[in-house]
Amino acid sequence: MSKLAVGIYDDLDNQTQPVLKVDLTSENMIVFGGHSSGKTTFIKTLLVRLHEQIDTDKESSVYILDFGGNLGQYKSLPNVAACFDNSNEENVRRVFKTVEAKLEKNSKLLTSRRFIEVWESGEEKELCHMVLIIDNLNSFFADERYEPYQDTLTKFCRDGLSKGLSLVFTVSELGGVSRLLGSFGSRFALDGSADKYMDIFGMRISEPMKNPGRGITVIGGKPREFQFFLPFMDEKRDLPMFTQSLSEIKTKTEKLTAFEGDLTEENFFEYLSGSFGEETGTDRPVVGLDYYDHMPVTVNMQEAHAIAIYGKKKFGKSNLLTVLIRFIRKNHPDYRIVFFDDGRKQLEELYREQPQGSFYFTSMEQMYEFLDSYGYAAKMERGVINREFTEKQNPGTVFVLQNKMLFQSAGSQLLKNVFPRMTAAAEEKKYWFIYSDVRKISNNDRDTESSLNNSIAVAFLLDNIAEFVADRGSRSVFGEMDPKELKTEYARCELGDGYYYDIEADELKKIKFIKA
Repeated sequence: MSKLAVGIYDDLDNQTQPVLKVDLTSENMIVFGGHSSGKTTFIKTLLVRLHEQIDTDKESSVYILDFGGNLGQYKSLPNVAACFDNSNEENVRRVFKTVEAKLEKNSKLLTSRRFIEVWESGEEKELCHMVLIIDNLNSFFADERYEPYQDTLTKFCRDGLSKGLSLVFTVSELGGVSRLLGSFGSRFALDGSADKYMDIFGMRISEPMKNPGRGITVIGGKPREFQFFLPFMDEKRDLPMFTQSLSEIKTKTEKLTAFEGDLTEENFFEYLSGSFGEETGTDRPVVGLDYYDHMPVTVNMQEAHAIAIYGKKKFGKSNLLTVLIRFIRKNHPDYRIVFFDDGRKQLEELYREQPQGSFYFTSMEQMYEFLDSYGYAAKMERGVINREFTEKQNPGTVFVLQNKMLFQSAGSQLLKNVFPRMTAAAEEKKYWFIYSDVRKISNNDRDTESSLNNSIAVAFLLDNIAEFVADRGSRSVFGEMDPKELKTEYARCELGDGYYYDIEADELKKIKFIKA
C-alpha cells in the first residue's frame, strides 16, 4: 500500500508546501481537536484515499466505531467491513472479537516475521491488513458498557502494528488517552493551547491559524503546520458517485452486517445471510436470525416437544409466542391449541385471532377438567386419581401455558407429574408444550423444579443472560452456565434480542427475534 495524501504542510526551511502523506501499514495515527475542528473530515479523506488505491488481491479490512455519528455514509465502501455507532454494545463486541481472531490468524501466518515485510512481498495470500478507526475515543472511554474492552484496546495499541493492525483514533481531550500516546507514530493536533501541544508532542509549539482542518504535527523532528484535504468538493454529490464507481469491485473484505431497528417479515431477507436450507420447513418455525452469522434460528418441532420462554417483562416474550403460534396455525390448521391463561389475560387476544379449534382456560379446575374429559390425563381430586378416566385419541395439540398458578403450590401436580408424563409420550401423541412465561417455583419445591427442567427441550431467554443466570435463573435450565463466561462472551441485550438454547445439543445462540 502506497502512502496516502491527506493534506499539505508548511516547510518553512525550504519555503514550500509539500504533500502530507501517511502510511497505514507502518504507523498508528491519532488526531486531537475540538468540535467541528476537522477530525472526522480527516477520517473521511483517509477512507477515500485508501479506496483510490484499492487492491483486490489482498484482504484489507476497515472497522469503524463511529462514536461521533458522522461516518455512516461511508459504510458501503468496499473495504469497510463494519461501521457501527455506539447504540448497540454487541456490535462493538463483534468488531473486537473479529479483529482479535484475524490478528491470531495473522500471527500464525507470520511465524515471527515482520508484518510489513511479508505484506509488501505478497508471500502470504491469506494475510489480512486491518484498520480500526474509533471516531471520538473519549466517548468510548466514558461509556461504562465498553470498560471490558479497554484492556483489549491497550493490547491492540501495543502489539497491533506488528501483526497487521493499524489504529486511527480521533480525540477531543487528552485525559485518559495519554497512556496510549507512545503507540502513535503520527499525531495531529487541530487546535489547542501551548500546554496542550506540550502534552501531545513534548515540545513548545506556537498556536496555528484558526481554521477547520488546520493544525500541528511533527515531521522530521520539527513542528509543522498542516492543512487536511477535504474528501470531496461536494460530499453530498460526490460521495454517491464515488461509491457507485466502486460498486462492481469485488474485494476479500468480509462485511459484518448489523441489525438496524426491528427484524420483521418485511426486512428479514435483507439481513438473511445465504438462503433457507434444510433447517427450515413446515415443522420448523423461524423465530429470528443468529446475531453473528445471520442464519435462520428455528425450532425443530419434530424433536422439541417442550419449549420454555424466560425473560423480562415487556422484553418480547409475548411477541415470540405470537410468532410461534401464528406459524403453527398457518402450517398446521388441524392442530388444537389450548391456552392456559391467568388473571392478566395476556393470551386472550392471541386466542381470539382464531378461536375455532382452540380452547381458553384461566383456572386450574378448568384445565384439570379439560384434560380429563378429553382423554389427555386423569384429574386428581383431594389426592385421589380419577379411576374412570379413559384415554382418547386427540389431534395434534399445542398447550400454551402462561398461568402464574402453575409455578405455585397449586400447579405442582401439573408440573411435576401430569405434563412431564404427557411430554414423555408427546412424539407419539403429537403434543407440544410452550411454557410462555416461566417463573421461579414457589416454596423452594426442588422436585417440581427438576421435573419441569428435565422435560424442556428448547429454551428462549429475553434478558441479559449473565445477570439472569447469576440471579433469578440460577435454578432454571440455564443454571449450570458460568455467569462470568457469559458476561465475557455476550454483550447486554437490546430490546428485540435474546437467546436460543438447545438443551440436548448444548447449543446457545444469541438471536434477533422477528417482530410479529
